[in-house]
Amino acid sequence: MVSDRRAGERGAWLTAYLVYIALSNAWGTFRSLDIYWDLVSHRAPNVPHWPFLALGILSSFAIIGVVGLWLWKRWGLFLYLVCWASALGMNIFLGVPFWTYLLGLVNVALLYVFLRPKWDLLQ
Repeated sequence: MVSDRRAGERGAWLTAYLVYIALSNAWGTFRSLDIYWDLVSHRAPNVPHWPFLALGILSSFAIIGVVGLWLWKRWGLFLYLVCWASALGMNIFLGVPFWTYLLGLVNVALLYVFLRPKWDLLQ
């Protein structure tokens, strides 16, 4: 079967990394929405609320992108990269420290390293 062959060709590193990305984005969704609801319930006027809601939604869409990558769909990569770039913009807006941007770049670079040899398998 084609799906069995592709699953075998995914390899342990790409499989582990996709699981890691999915779990980290699930945690990001939870934390962003938790912060958002905390800000809403305390009516904090000095902190903008919408970026945290947007980050939670972006993390959810990033999980969908990872599922697309798991199913060997090229749109999954593009969706994940759009979510990553949008989240980067939100983090810059929020004034998150610079070193976290570098960690995000390492994340995308590792995805490229693991996915590049398998690029032909994406539909």
